[in-house]
Amino acid sequence: MIRNLTIFALLFAIVMCPDVAFGKKKKEKKEQKPQPVFFEPKADEVDLPITNEMEQINGEWNVVEINDTEVSRVAGSRVYLNFDVPGHMLYGNTGTNAINATYTLKKDNKISFENMLVTKKNGGYFQYIERDLLKALDEVVSVALVKVGDTEYMEMKNRHRDVIIKLRRQNLDFMNGPWLVKIINGEDVIDRDIKLVNDIDMLTVNITSGCNIINGVITVDPFKEFAIEYEDLKSSHHQCPNIDTETRLLIALEEAQFCHKRNDREVELLTTEHDDMGKSVNKTLVVLEKVRL
Repeated sequence: MIRNLTIFALLFAIVMCPDVAFGKKKKEKKEQKPQPVFFEPKADEVDLPITNEMEQINGEWNVVEINDTEVSRVAGSRVYLNFDVPGHMLYGNTGTNAINATYTLKKDNKISFENMLVTKKNGGYFQYIERDLLKALDEVVSVALVKVGDTEYMEMKNRHRDVIIKLRRQNLDFMNGPWLVKIINGEDVIDRDIKLVNDIDMLTVNITSGCNIINGVITVDPFKEFAIEYEDLKSSHHQCPNIDTETRLLIALEEAQFCHKRNDREVELLTTEHDDMGKSVNKTLVVLEKVRL
């Protein structure tokens, strides 16, 4: 009898263990934080003729692919090239070492790099990226610009017209300037005195609520499309009739993870949350309307 009970208990434990483990996994999965679901525009690739080198080339470009291999983000480092058009200089970083060179852009988008200098730090993972990048730069003979949605890419090609380096410009210029706060968490904002001014070049934000002045810092993640965060928001702390609206706005801005251009007049700030099925979905926090000057 005792032997039979023991065997039954063992069988019961074997049958029940998978269920217990499965229940634990389900609980752990439920407690996971939502992963950002960044808006990726579904748009055709459009060629951009290079007609104005200063406007189209000048500035910083993130290296996203080398010889069809994606450049991964490691420990916050990034690989980029910065074109100084007025000085015909190229600056950049391989993830560890700085790059300094001169460049010449000629007719038919032909490009050449001269006097390349690279610092000599050991790069770990990035030493292989650096090797491939420098080798590819030595083979580049032309460049082309393409646009997908609001994102601009530079394609560096070899003599066979193969794209061997692909770079992306983090283009949040559409967020620049003054905006009216139109909607906060789905509720219309009646007070038309609440304005927000983004300075993407300086990475600062200024907000006037009709009573308080609020200043803060904008953080842009070059590895994520349309990523933008508002941090270190500091208010003048006056007590105002519309203080509740101001508070809701500040909370929403601190939760924002990325932005999306709705149309020529409106943009929205979004975050992510879990739906009833546990899937990460986008949630609109704030809708901004361009101030008519």
